[in-house]
Amino acid sequence: MLLAVLLEASVLPMFTINGLQPDLLLVLLVAWLMVRGANETFFLAPIGGLLLGLVDHQAMGTALIGLAPLAFLQELRGAQLREGGIVMAVAFTVAMTVFYNFAYLAVDTLQGESGDWLEAGSRVIIPTALVNVAVLFPLYLAILALSRERRQSAYA
Repeated sequence: MLLAVLLEASVLPMFTINGLQPDLLLVLLVAWLMVRGANETFFLAPIGGLLLGLVDHQAMGTALIGLAPLAFLQELRGAQLREGGIVMAVAFTVAMTVFYNFAYLAVDTLQGESGDWLEAGSRVIIPTALVNVAVLFPLYLAILALSRERRQSAYA
């Protein structure tokens, strides 16, 4: 989590696409949820959210608020499903990106920084969701490849 947070805060701003950068921690946690399950993700999400709060330029706890729906996504995924697959991971990444960025926008609004929510949605949030989906594929495949023995033992 520490490495993902440091990459997101220090390295990724240098590699933006049309001024947008992926939410690496968010995408990593969604991929982790889909491949490894809720137990590890619910342990890692608060750690990642707190670490991101320490290094980004937002109010402390904003990332935690943005990551909160991971628990709801697990309920949508269903306890009977061991693996959600890449299609569900893409859908969850888009949904989490929308909520995550609107959480940041809401906190900014509460702090007195005004902004147009519709313009933010169309010019920032939707393109960021596409960037996050592009980042999801290699992260998902890497976690899947590294987790093969754990997944096999879960079905034994």
